[in-house]
Amino acid sequence: MGFGVEAGTWNKDAGKYSSFIGTSLVWADNTNTNEKTSSSQKQLLMSFYYKGQYKLTKHLYVVAAPGIVNLSYFEFQTGLRYVVPVTRLIGLGIEPAYAFNQKQLVMNVNVHFALK
Repeated sequence: MGFGVEAGTWNKDAGKYSSFIGTSLVWADNTNTNEKTSSSQKQLLMSFYYKGQYKLTKHLYVVAAPGIVNLSYFEFQTGLRYVVPVTRLIGLGIEPAYAFNQKQLVMNVNVHFALK
């Protein structure tokens, strides 16, 4: 569970490629298992990233986001973003993605403002 903020240019009319910079803060379970014990603890992950998206259809985009997590390791996420227009200026984005370094599927839900 977490939250984040990203800002950038959404080239809805000018072209198919858009770019964003962002940050996120995520609380995750870090499960350590070995032969003798099994433990689980909460882990705080803060990331800074650059995200690019390419328009496939009217509301479907492919996204890729290289970034750095906790200023200690590189992460790369890729996935799809589907944007449902709520009003003329607001949209709801659903973004399933895969984080390669963490080897986890992630689900991002975005609220987009000023989608002119």
